[in-house]
Amino acid sequence: MGPALAAGQTLHGRFIQERHLKGLAATLKSEGNFILAPGKGLIWRIEQPIQTTTVITPAGIRQIVNGSEVQHIDASRVPFIAHFYDMLNGSLMGDWSAMRHDFAVNSTRDRNAWRTVLTPLRPDDPIAGMLSSIVIAGGKMVDSVDINRANGDSEHMAFLDQTVSSAPLAGDDARLLDSRPAN
Repeated sequence: MGPALAAGQTLHGRFIQERHLKGLAATLKSEGNFILAPGKGLIWRIEQPIQTTTVITPAGIRQIVNGSEVQHIDASRVPFIAHFYDMLNGSLMGDWSAMRHDFAVNSTRDRNAWRTVLTPLRPDDPIAGMLSSIVIAGGKMVDSVDINRANGDSEHMAFLDQTVSSAPLAGDDARLLDSRPAN
């Protein structure tokens, strides 16, 4: 079911995200870079069309626009965020058990590629029920993710130029993933 990062490793790469919204003819496209650090979180930086940074850690979700934090959702106040983080972190570590709580996981693999389809188990679930499927595909790394929503909207993410590093994060990246509460 795809590669797993070891503790202390980080995955760096670029992405192209295309959103197709029902009733809107134009495709919404964004591009940027990301850093995934198991046990610490995800930094998702959109560079185009608007510079936005989203940070997901065990402590919650933060969104930063033009250097200013515009949104902070604390995981202790919204329990789903902690569950979402557990799913994300588990899948990075190659452990899909957190996904199996909300999704049927169907994986196929051949010598060069793998594909995993996640289908919500409960259509009445307030979060997973909004999805019809998530399709994750790759070879050595995750190459693409397709999210299909129950309302007909869809999203395609392509991942490019991915590298795994064992070097510790420094500077802004380390500060962004510091999940201790702000003083």
